[in-house]
Amino acid sequence: MSIPVASDTHRRLRVLWILLFWLAIGVGAYIFGVLSSTGQAVEDNLLSASEFNTRPPAPLSLVSPFAIAVALVALGMVALWVHGIARALLVTLVPAVAIVASQLLKSEVLGRPDLLTLAAENSFPSGHMTVFATVVGATIFAVPRRIRALVALAGGVLLGVVSWQLLGYGWHRPSDVLGALALAVAGFAFVTMFTRLDRAPGVWFLRTVSLGLALVGWVMIAGSMVMTLVAWRSASAELMLSAGQFGTIAVSLLAAHSLLRLAVLARSPKAG
Repeated sequence: MSIPVASDTHRRLRVLWILLFWLAIGVGAYIFGVLSSTGQAVEDNLLSASEFNTRPPAPLSLVSPFAIAVALVALGMVALWVHGIARALLVTLVPAVAIVASQLLKSEVLGRPDLLTLAAENSFPSGHMTVFATVVGATIFAVPRRIRALVALAGGVLLGVVSWQLLGYGWHRPSDVLGALALAVAGFAFVTMFTRLDRAPGVWFLRTVSLGLALVGWVMIAGSMVMTLVAWRSASAELMLSAGQFGTIAVSLLAAHSLLRLAVLARSPKAG
């Protein structure tokens, strides 16, 4: 009996690590990007190179209250059919709570101090990225296990495209995107902490996708950091924007990786 207990403890520690990692990402993004004068200067410099667009193309243009409601209801029905009522509640309630929380954090709880000469409203965390990240997470949790890796891979690409758009069209700063990704993944990790956990299947494709998302994400983070240093020294706003876009794409891939790991560890209620 000691082996199953130890195994369950190890799995729960993995979930806890994911939760703490993303909480650190969110808190760090807010402290450096919003509460720091250096961070504000970097992000404002980046934002100056963007081309503001009030009518962006898809997928950013697809967000609306009606579309969100339809997506969550559809995912809830899929989860109910595949996994049962408990998973259906998870994939509908976690996104709904995270989306509401992002708006409350932005408007009521968190603030943006005027550390520079140009005052700006608080936009942390990004509501749009919260929507996409939670819907991607809900989809990974809702679908059957055999296609989970494909969904996570597609979800990582989708989040990368959205993060690129949010910065390129001047809607958000990098810290806003990172905060939203952290909020979404931390929400799923928190709920997973209180569910029954299962042993991760030794499927080569799933392991390959998971490793690939993590590896590409970390390599891109290293590259974006180098680009940021070069952009800062050369005072190039355009290069700073590219560095921010590559960085947020990288973290988007890491978010998809974490969501996949959480979904694999969370036991389907129908599995007994």
